[in-house]
Amino acid sequence: MAVARRIRRRGWMNAANKTNQTVEPRRPAVRHLAVRSRAGGSLAEAKAYVFVVEGAVIDTVLPSVNCWLQTLAEFGFTFRTADVHRYHGLDPEGLLDRLLPADESPETKEFILAKYRTRWAAEVVPLLRPFPGVRELIGDLVSRGAKVALVTTARGEELAQYRALLGLDDALPVQVVVSGDDVARGMPHPDLLAGALDRLGIRQPGDALLVGASPFDAEAGHAARMRSVGMLSGLFARADLLDAGCQAVFLDAKSLQHALAAPEVVA
Repeated sequence: MAVARRIRRRGWMNAANKTNQTVEPRRPAVRHLAVRSRAGGSLAEAKAYVFVVEGAVIDTVLPSVNCWLQTLAEFGFTFRTADVHRYHGLDPEGLLDRLLPADESPETKEFILAKYRTRWAAEVVPLLRPFPGVRELIGDLVSRGAKVALVTTARGEELAQYRALLGLDDALPVQVVVSGDDVARGMPHPDLLAGALDRLGIRQPGDALLVGASPFDAEAGHAARMRSVGMLSGLFARADLLDAGCQAVFLDAKSLQHALAAPEVVA
């Protein structure tokens, strides 16, 4: 009888929950919280540096979260800021898969994704700005003989806007850009990183250092067998970035530049 009462009560609670407009995101085991083994060594020894544009080069985190919140609300899904932010760094498809109910139709996801991308490109991207010190950091690395690549899930017109914002075609000395036009999957898959290493001519992944801003960036770096460092600009906790596999965590581009200028600094 007690079991039956619990079953009936659970059924009533489930029915009540469905009437609530706030969707509780599915919370699978978060793989990136597993502690990774981290290779040591000087951060300045890398032959190449691969920067994740979203969150580490351009300040996209809160603008992206707010864009998602607005778009999802139009389709009847209400989330807290923290619910969306915890998946920032995933590609858009992966983020939706984790936020929405498992039985949500593919068509609905496609409509939401299309609306998000339209709003993002038209309303948000024109307002974005690079983080202070990023251009100087990249310029310093190139002047020291290092190779530099940028990776981003942006594609098409969005990618063109990023290029113009960063001055990639004239001012910023970046050798390689790998984007959503080049690969089908973003983080935490290593596809973007593998493409960057290939184009840079880096045969040993350990010779390159990934600069990211989310645990999912570090997870992709681990899959690509790269060392990685994390930037607090992604608004994730230092402990989460370290647990995801980051060799070190930095406040901003200036602090990373200082560390790279000091060969004795190791993580």
